[in-house]
Amino acid sequence: MRNFFVCLMVSQGVPMFYMGDEYGHTKGGNNNTYCHDSYVNYFRWDKKEQYSDLQRFCCLMTKFRKECEGLGLEDFPTAERLQWHGHQPGKPDWSENSRFVAFSMKDERQGEIYVAFNTSHLPAVVELPERAGRRWEPVVDTGKPAPYDFLTDDLPDRALTIHQFSHFLNSNLYPMLSYSSVILVLRPDV
Repeated sequence: MRNFFVCLMVSQGVPMFYMGDEYGHTKGGNNNTYCHDSYVNYFRWDKKEQYSDLQRFCCLMTKFRKECEGLGLEDFPTAERLQWHGHQPGKPDWSENSRFVAFSMKDERQGEIYVAFNTSHLPAVVELPERAGRRWEPVVDTGKPAPYDFLTDDLPDRALTIHQFSHFLNSNLYPMLSYSSVILVLRPDV
């Protein structure tokens, strides 16, 4: 569910989701439930508490999207702003056997973001685009358990969590688990 929410929130256009998606509510495949006065349409407050980690993640992803000017463009981004990647920068694999896609996008507020989706059953180590005087910092990783799936500034042990990946990040690499999505933000190298 987190992977699909990441995909929705980094897509261009207006993100459309139903009330209850933030706790995994299902309508059982029925996309036209207006005439159902039943649990199918009720907001299940008891489920909201049960899935508080997913709700937290959805709220943070929504906030992140609002903070990224590049994720709500009126026109499709051009090559000056958007660059597609595969496991290596600038080399997307568009074949039907590929289970990985990534892109980096220049953003006027965030600087630049890197988004990757690994839909394979195998983990992958991704080579990140080189940017002189800057370093990539993880923000979202759906392969991690909550609350480490979205690294907020106030997260306890945030620095330690990022430090655990420093040997990868210092080499412009990032490890991705199978069936996961990541978002990294470009920061000044200090």
